[in-house]
Amino acid sequence: MTTRAIYPARRAVEHAVTVPGVRPVRLFAVSWPLWEVEITANVYDEQAYEVIDRFLARALAEGGIGTRDELVAFFGLEPSLVDRCLAFLTVIGHLTVSRHGEVRLTELGLRSVRAGVRYTPKESRQKVLIERFTGRPLPRHYYRGSLTVLPSPNVPQELLDDRARFLPVFAPTAFHSRVVDDLAARPDRADYNLPAQLREIRGVAARDAYLPTYLIETSDRSLLAYTDTGSGRDDFMEAVCRDVPAIRARIDTVDRVNPRELWTEWLADRKFGPGWLQELPNAVWRVILAPSAFGGSSKLPLSQVGSFQLRNHHFLQLWCDDAGLRRRAVLERALGMARLYGVRTRADLADRAAGLAAQLEVALPTFAELRAHAVAERMYDHLGHLDVLE
Repeated sequence: MTTRAIYPARRAVEHAVTVPGVRPVRLFAVSWPLWEVEITANVYDEQAYEVIDRFLARALAEGGIGTRDELVAFFGLEPSLVDRCLAFLTVIGHLTVSRHGEVRLTELGLRSVRAGVRYTPKESRQKVLIERFTGRPLPRHYYRGSLTVLPSPNVPQELLDDRARFLPVFAPTAFHSRVVDDLAARPDRADYNLPAQLREIRGVAARDAYLPTYLIETSDRSLLAYTDTGSGRDDFMEAVCRDVPAIRARIDTVDRVNPRELWTEWLADRKFGPGWLQELPNAVWRVILAPSAFGGSSKLPLSQVGSFQLRNHHFLQLWCDDAGLRRRAVLERALGMARLYGVRTRADLADRAAGLAAQLEVALPTFAELRAHAVAERMYDHLGHLDVLE
């Protein structure tokens, strides 16, 4: 399990507010319970037969021969040589030899003879993630290296870069080995991080694991789910939410507040200058601030134009009607995106910046405009990241 920085809540909100026909109203950060199951299995290397081994195995499979003495007589070999070959094939699981000298090929030995290669077993260890409420295995895309899965429902503060507070979620189900058996029997198990070439699969240990997840409640009480598995919604977790009434019940225990009162009080505690609250048609709340509220050492950073504040499960967009200011914010945030691990080409950067530009209601800057801004503002480190993009 990794401990990279948690996928920030504001990114989930930024996506949710762009979903057509959806009215997002509250956000809940939850530590979603999983099992991290360590399994062992056999994987078989394909190796070339030694010449004598191959003929001995074929004689057992195709020649009607069934004892050690018959093999010695049939091939005219030294008994000690046959014994050494049989001992080796026994060790790698290709045959059995009784104390009376009867020799039988195992299933693995028969498979090897038919394939014309010597399959040699090796033990492989693998981890699979299982959702606790439903017992469903998590799809393969959950296993990429940047996903944070924690051993405890308590999310360390140093992994957070916003005000999200994670609620623990309790799943009363106990782990059972049949979860692994059911997964191993699935024809599509490779889609769930269990490769098809693994055989004799068995569970070794199941540990508690927790996936940081954001659930965004909409005005019709449905739930959008977000995890650090991509740039959009998490379809797998949304399906689980629909099938687990306990999640809806857990959210319903959280008291509702009046958003206007909440944000009026918040704005009064800040020194941003005049601000006007506005509820947008999609139920998102926005505070419109003067350009002077952004950019100075004692003011809001320019990068926060269009971003969201979180408070009591609600979110508020910081806004300025000055399109020029919003465009500068896009330029600076897009330059920051060029430094992200997943941005390796100019096309990657354009894809990321397009959503930001749409959110701030300005035109998408070109690569040349980004570079010119970096030069003008002496953002040389950002410029270096730009120049290495393919």
